[in-house]
Amino acid sequence: MGEDQPVGDTIWDRLEECVQYLTEPFRASEIVGWFRRHYPDVKEQSLRAHIQVATSNASAESRGMFANRQPLITRISHGLYRRFDGVHGLVEPQPDRHRDRVVIQHSREVDIEAAVGRYLLDRGPNARYTSFDYCFNHFQQHRKAVAAWGEPTGMEASCLHLGFYLASWGMLRGSSDLLQRSARHLAPLIEALADAPAELWDLDLNSYDKESIDLIHRSALEVRRALRPVEASDILVTKVMLGVFGCVPAFDTYFKKGFGVSTFSKGSLRLVGDFYRSNASVIDQLRQPTLDFTTGQPTTRLYTRAKVVDMIFFIEGGYRSKARPGVASPMDVQDGM
Repeated sequence: MGEDQPVGDTIWDRLEECVQYLTEPFRASEIVGWFRRHYPDVKEQSLRAHIQVATSNASAESRGMFANRQPLITRISHGLYRRFDGVHGLVEPQPDRHRDRVVIQHSREVDIEAAVGRYLLDRGPNARYTSFDYCFNHFQQHRKAVAAWGEPTGMEASCLHLGFYLASWGMLRGSSDLLQRSARHLAPLIEALADAPAELWDLDLNSYDKESIDLIHRSALEVRRALRPVEASDILVTKVMLGVFGCVPAFDTYFKKGFGVSTFSKGSLRLVGDFYRSNASVIDQLRQPTLDFTTGQPTTRLYTRAKVVDMIFFIEGGYRSKARPGVASPMDVQDGM
């Protein structure tokens, strides 16, 4: 692959996209099948070579020039993989040391207050991203009845709120499988969300530990299953969980770039928890009230800590507000989603 580095980089990027879509655990044959559907120009021999070099517990010799890159997958048995989570599958505990270094770097280099301020320049009752506020308010306020058919605040309202929020946040673009579905396709997802463990509804970064991170990871798999046959990416899954529970940042392109991770994983969630603990007092002070749909005025419900961290690294990852101070503006459609 040394003579074909540009193509290699392209295949690597596509492989990263692929493993975010597949439901864990997945087989190498599923990766090959996904590429045949989405990128039929990629030769299977080149793809399988990239699967090898992207595997965290493959030998350094077999990974070659890619040995210094962060892996994308971990082999858990013959031909069976899961997404690399930054910790498992490594012989030495380098990820823990790296995690400490990342947190120190963030606390030194990220102007948290400025990032949140830039994000909020674009917030207003009629602004695009305030769809989050209306969606989050709906699910938090009616959490006992979001899946009730025939109720004014039940299934139909839940599908419409979630669908419009996802559309506002770029999840119904032309290349999205979700674009080919009506709002009613979300009904099984709403039922799955309504059946989520009670502790998930109140989970936030201040309670991130092994058990809560495991709960988030299991719940993400349930969201993915409920959206089938749509192949739900980690971006879509985490946007759903942010908009409903507020328990996790949305792992879109901007957030991952700003935060310095490549995948949604347990390891990445531990990093998010570490970042919050290093900056808890500042983040807690920046929790803004959501806006009410009817009045356009602030409610008594605050953004979660995970939402604040999502805002910080959405900005740090490359989005720059186009609004003048105090003036809402249209959001950039190329928002890294």
